[in-house]
Amino acid sequence: MGSMVTRAQIVVKGIVQGVGFRPYIFNLAESLDLKGYVTNTSEGVFIDVEGTRLPEFVERLRNEAPPLSQITDFTITSFPLHGYREFAIRQSLDRAQGLPFTLVSPDISICPDCLQEMLDPADRRYLYPFINCTNCGPRYSITRSIPYDRPNTTMADFSMCSSCLKEYEEPRNRRFHAQPNACEACGPRVAYKGQNTEFTVNDKENAIQKAIHVLRQGGIVAIKGLGGFHIACDALNDGAVRRLREKKRKSNKPFAVMSPDIDRIEKFCVVSKAEHDAVLSNRRPIVLLRKRNNCSLPSTVSPNNSDVGFLLPYTPLHYLLFYHPLDAKTPVVNAHFDALVMTSGNLSEEPIIRDNEEALGRLADIADGFLLHNRDIFMRVDDSVIKVKSIELRVRSEHQDDNSDKGQRHDYNSERRTMNADLLFIRRSRGYAPDPIMLHDEGPEVLGCGADLKNTFTLTKGRFAIPSQHIGDMENYETVKFFETILANLKAVYRAEPQAIVHDLHPEYLSTRWAKEYRAKAAGPGKELMTVGIQHHYAHIGSVMAEHGLNHQVIGVAFDGTGYGTDGHLWGGEFIVADIHGFQRAGHLGYIPLPGGEAAIREPWKTAISFIMNCGGADAWNLLETAGFVEKYGKTNIENVGIIARSREFSPLSSGAGRLFDAVSALIGICDQNTFEGEAAMALEACAQEGVSEAYPIEFTQRNGYTIVDFSPTILAIVRELHRIPRETIAAKFHNAVVTVVVTMAKQIAGHSRIGDIALSGGTFQNRYLLNGITTSLSASGLNVYVNSKVPCNDACISLGQAYLVRERLKQDRDGKRSA
Repeated sequence: MGSMVTRAQIVVKGIVQGVGFRPYIFNLAESLDLKGYVTNTSEGVFIDVEGTRLPEFVERLRNEAPPLSQITDFTITSFPLHGYREFAIRQSLDRAQGLPFTLVSPDISICPDCLQEMLDPADRRYLYPFINCTNCGPRYSITRSIPYDRPNTTMADFSMCSSCLKEYEEPRNRRFHAQPNACEACGPRVAYKGQNTEFTVNDKENAIQKAIHVLRQGGIVAIKGLGGFHIACDALNDGAVRRLREKKRKSNKPFAVMSPDIDRIEKFCVVSKAEHDAVLSNRRPIVLLRKRNNCSLPSTVSPNNSDVGFLLPYTPLHYLLFYHPLDAKTPVVNAHFDALVMTSGNLSEEPIIRDNEEALGRLADIADGFLLHNRDIFMRVDDSVIKVKSIELRVRSEHQDDNSDKGQRHDYNSERRTMNADLLFIRRSRGYAPDPIMLHDEGPEVLGCGADLKNTFTLTKGRFAIPSQHIGDMENYETVKFFETILANLKAVYRAEPQAIVHDLHPEYLSTRWAKEYRAKAAGPGKELMTVGIQHHYAHIGSVMAEHGLNHQVIGVAFDGTGYGTDGHLWGGEFIVADIHGFQRAGHLGYIPLPGGEAAIREPWKTAISFIMNCGGADAWNLLETAGFVEKYGKTNIENVGIIARSREFSPLSSGAGRLFDAVSALIGICDQNTFEGEAAMALEACAQEGVSEAYPIEFTQRNGYTIVDFSPTILAIVRELHRIPRETIAAKFHNAVVTVVVTMAKQIAGHSRIGDIALSGGTFQNRYLLNGITTSLSASGLNVYVNSKVPCNDACISLGQAYLVRERLKQDRDGKRSA
């Protein structure tokens, strides 16, 4: 921009609404004596500004934007002077006429300023459970449509009092255009409803005090939060935790735990610097932390697991459960609880409950009381779950600037640095959804429908991929309706109308059937809509390619439990060479029968028997005797498993890495029943001893460059060592064997193909022991290693891979036709 330019119109795109962007612009312009106006549009933030210090304004705008904003780009166009007399904030406009779009901010935890005010007896919002400002509070969960203005949110039902309105209209106030702004006089209220008369409350107490008293008595309280209900109990009360597990969980799946501050969390868990930062982040995820040896939490919180998922309070109401006075408003110094279980308020694998009436009906058999409020949740959003693991990875560095005729554009996401993958998502939801993933260039609109377990969908629009929040397992009507609700909302917000629908190859997945039904309903005269099936593990690798902007050939290692293969078998231990056009299988773990299919997944001891029978031959019964299986499960049961295993009709062949982990976990007596998905593998990882360098043997069989990896030598060696060395050592040696397999295969394929980029994906790589060992070794060999860091590596990433691969194909077809 030349030095003579004194007026410009600027369009800023990204997450720039509901994050204090307009008051920031207003105050910046006033400080530089500039005139003009700023407004929200459905395209982004539009600024018309003039004055001699305009260059300084542009420079500071680029470098000092509000902390919650995420600028993806901005376009500056020069104009003749207009003669504005002041700088103003104008009402929002829909300039888009149905075409452009802006990004929606995720929900943000309560900020330090609001927390301080809420706990200050002199403040007018003292103990008000819905305090918020421009820098914090609900966003995505209350947004019905854009622009993000109060009438388009669930706060539309609450009219601001004069005091709140004055704050809302004053650009210099922290609550200027904070859409959920409210106070006790005009905003949402909480209410308590008792369910179990065994737990006494004082009628003179307010709703929060009643909930605290029930929790202190060992009761279970359903609490309406930001994106849905939680079910809470005192995490240090073993009886309460056991009762909650019996009523709600009915499995060994760990509970999430909320503590009032990081110091208390550190009493229970070892917390690294990176984990400390993640816990304190304003996105407030659940962070999986390693238990201390003397951890005082009951084992029932996280059975057979070395980790506990901890999070800090992220709403005012959460903080008040810990700090609300129990008498005449005397401030609480010590929190009422050191830790509260905070598990999702749902039944089985259904979506989290968001409505008061639904909660009162469906959670009545679980909760002893309900802490409710009357601010509606429009979009249900579960808590996010992450692991933190610093892994230095070698990646290419790129920089790109695009100067168009329309003006100067700066792409904030084009610069890529050496990656330190600190965040490993287990579940990406509240605080992160619906943050987009930058795809670095424009492309067609595609919908990836995902797979089955831990499902998400992904929409592409322009330069973005927009993954949905965690939806859950696609196994019931409620989950499908939730899928459709989010899709309708995000399609409207992002003004997206997919031209292709992508699904998994498994014909029986609900997501696959939904995709085909959607196409049939959407088809019509002049409306083309294609459906494309993408193989499960190819989509896993595609998700890594999407995150890192790769469209050339990569070596993909996809390790998980189960995915439908192109040969009709169940894949899950795959080595492929892939690009956007397709993939070739370069090798896989050897097939073994899964006795009874799903039954073997639920009961890993059956898979262990199949492995032993597969590798033991005539000596199989002796091996089963040595392993203690005959004594533990009985000769008849084992014979029946063997008969079923020989039937292809009832026992599909599987190359799944997850099934191998299941078998070893059962074989060494750690876990022989999966009461939730991945339990046996998680228990095996938790058991593995650190500092062991030995590895079990593996056999590689090669035919014409294709490799079958046989773990039979590993299984035989484990049986021989079962009664000689600790199972912790066995678990470590097994993990080292898997590391050896991945490193050996990746280096071998790289040598043949001269491909230097390795992509790792699949739920097995949630295992930090494996991921650290593999990435360290491959990076040391000079290979570029890429992993999922913006979406989970489990099946939640499938939709991103599906959408990206088909988008890139369509883009190349389109560009090819244009250049022809």
